[in-house]
Amino acid sequence: MTSAVVRERGSRPGRAGILTAATGLFAVQGVSGTSLQQIAEAAGITKAAVYHHFPTKDDVVAAVLAPALDALRQIVRTAGAHQDPRGRIEATIIGLANQAVQHRLVWSVLMQDAGVADHVRNDPTHEELFDGLQTLLSGPTPSTSDRLLVSVFLSGLLGPLLDPRCADIGDDDLREGIVRAGRRLLLDATDAA
Repeated sequence: MTSAVVRERGSRPGRAGILTAATGLFAVQGVSGTSLQQIAEAAGITKAAVYHHFPTKDDVVAAVLAPALDALRQIVRTAGAHQDPRGRIEATIIGLANQAVQHRLVWSVLMQDAGVADHVRNDPTHEELFDGLQTLLSGPTPSTSDRLLVSVFLSGLLGPLLDPRCADIGDDDLREGIVRAGRRLLLDATDAA
C-alpha cells in the first residue's frame, strides 16, 4: 500500500466530515446544485468513500436533517405529556423556539431548497411528525381560525432563519422573539376566544 493511500485513509473524516462538507456546500450552492462528487472533494475523500456512508444524495440530506427532526420528535413527546391544552401549547412553542435556535444553520440552509422541503413533506414519518406538532398547537378539532394561526406560527418559524436581515440576531433574542410571537398568536388567541 502506498503512503498516499495510507494518508488518505488516515485523513478520512467519516460521516461527520461528509455531513459538514455537505452542509457547507448546500449553504453556497443549494442542495439541488451540489453533487456527491463535490461533497467528496470538499471532504477531501473519494466519491466511493461518500457512497460507503451514503448511497444517495437523499441519504446525505436525510442525515443532515436528522438531528433537527429528532429534536421535533422530542418536542412532540415532551409537550404531549402535558395534561392541559395551555401547557401543551406553551411547551410546544418553547420547544420549537429552542429547536429553531439549536438547528438554525441546518434549517436556514436546507429550507431554502425546494427539493429539501419536498423531501421533508413527502416522507410519511415526517408528515406524521408535523401533524403531531399541529395537533399539539391547535387541538384535535381545530377551528378554521386555529388552523390559520398555527400555520402562520409554524411558517413564521422559518422566516427569521431565511431572512438575511435577521442573520445578526443572537440566539437568545431569536428564542425570546419566537416564544413571544407564539404566545401572542396561539395563547392570547385562546384566551380571547
